[in-house]
Amino acid sequence: MNYVTAIYLLNIVLYAMYFFGKTGGESDISGADFFVSGILSLFLLFAGYLNAKKGMIYRTVLWVFFVNVFLFVCSGLFDQFGSDFNILSTSNSDSFLFSLALIVYNAYLFPLTIVLEGSGLALIVPVVLSFILPSLGYMIGQKLHPDKQNSTQL
Repeated sequence: MNYVTAIYLLNIVLYAMYFFGKTGGESDISGADFFVSGILSLFLLFAGYLNAKKGMIYRTVLWVFFVNVFLFVCSGLFDQFGSDFNILSTSNSDSFLFSLALIVYNAYLFPLTIVLEGSGLALIVPVVLSFILPSLGYMIGQKLHPDKQNSTQL
């Protein structure tokens, strides 16, 4: 079982339960929001650690990153060429569905997305963190459990 993918999907559910259970608007970001986001990010580190501990290859922690890159590239392509082929688009924002999917897929980083709103970093930072967090956890697991790693698996 790929722990990173399972934890990533669990993070979506957990943050949705937290987000819809809190009072206030979506732009009212508190310290508790950042705390919950930080805990869910630690879950992602732990999932990368578990993948390394169970002896899985490094590529297993990158599937979430590949999905994020796909959504990010599609969002950019529809922004650039959306008027030429107008499928899956809304009135003025041709990449609305892909940007929304990217934000929902990275819901555990929603407070950071709100803080970075208006800059291009709101979509780039979740993509980068989906690479860094599981990879860092994997490297920690690899250092702590070198006996589980098979040197022939690359």
